[in-house]
Amino acid sequence: MSIGLVTVLLFGGLLFLLAMGVPVVFAHREITDPSLITIPLFLLMGNLLVHSGISDRLFRSLNYWLSGLRGGLAIVSVGVCVALAMCGGFGPGILTMGLIAVPAMLKRSYDKSLALGSVMAGGVLGCIIPPSIIMIVFAHIARVSVGKLFFGGAVPGFVCAVFYMLYILIRSYLQPRLAPGTAEKTTWKLRWTSLKDIILPSLLIVTVLGSIFFGIATPTEAAGVGAFGSFLICIIYGRLTWSIVINSCLETMKISGMALWILVAATLFGVVYTSAGAQGMVMEIVEKVPVNRWAILLTMQIILLLFGMFMDDYAVITICAPIFVPIAILLGFDAIWFSIVFILNMQVAYLTPPFGWALILLKGVAPPQITTKDIWQSVPPFVGMQLLVLVIAMIFPNVALWLPSIMF
Repeated sequence: MSIGLVTVLLFGGLLFLLAMGVPVVFAHREITDPSLITIPLFLLMGNLLVHSGISDRLFRSLNYWLSGLRGGLAIVSVGVCVALAMCGGFGPGILTMGLIAVPAMLKRSYDKSLALGSVMAGGVLGCIIPPSIIMIVFAHIARVSVGKLFFGGAVPGFVCAVFYMLYILIRSYLQPRLAPGTAEKTTWKLRWTSLKDIILPSLLIVTVLGSIFFGIATPTEAAGVGAFGSFLICIIYGRLTWSIVINSCLETMKISGMALWILVAATLFGVVYTSAGAQGMVMEIVEKVPVNRWAILLTMQIILLLFGMFMDDYAVITICAPIFVPIAILLGFDAIWFSIVFILNMQVAYLTPPFGWALILLKGVAPPQITTKDIWQSVPPFVGMQLLVLVIAMIFPNVALWLPSIMF
């Protein structure tokens, strides 16, 4: 059987099964890499923190500091999502801010699109800001350093968050009807007192990410410290109950199981494809293509954007990462830089209908009067900013490589 036919059968069969709704794991080696324990540990850390009430405390504290500022609640929502992303990855920000911030903004007559978009866009920052679960999965499939990915994603992630905040601030002042000013009065004493609610999560973030950044601990060890730290925070806040422990563990097991099963399928798929000699065939074709390497890179990004609109991001990584990363390396691009660009593209996928996970998650927790149409209409400006950051990272590679170059 020719390599070309193997390629058609493997990828054609995979795409067909995915289109039929078959789970990714069944649409295709045993996983023994100790680094994969970071997935359940970081998830447990995030779940315990969410149940500890930390999001409520952060939202209230930051809101005191931005009270009276037009668009302040939306900016606070993004800020809390950044903090939660650094504590638990993708998901907690959208779910908790969807329950807390969206009703608060709608009550104060915020524009629906601004309220919904700021929460979803802030929530998906967990895709690129470390510790990101999707980065861990990507690193295992593409065989790149997860530590370097964490460093590489930090700057683009924070740049994206700053763009969101500036957009909210500027638009709120240009169109005051979108975010009416509040009449609430907040004293400086209340502001300073509220800082106590920021201390514990800040210490945990500094401990976990700082230990990785300064080489004190591996990502796996830091994940263990983070899980233990979130357990202590639950105790300090008086929120540790058997119900919270059980629910946190169950949620962790569900998401970990999904991620690890996908990794099993992705590993098997990659082994079969590589063993058939297909990777060599792809490399040979790329070498013979008489076009600029940037044209090939741009084509890959367009493919990722299209796949991301209709497929789960883990499925896109399973299909594309084992092929695209070697191609990028062959073309002379840095593997970490290309990986960050790839993941930035997946961040866009979280917000693009019809399959954007952020849209689905928010619809599940948003107030009853919020329709799917409202949610879809809120994403274009934020998707535009995500694409802008993606382009900036492509044009200026140091945006993604500066921090890893310092730390390694």
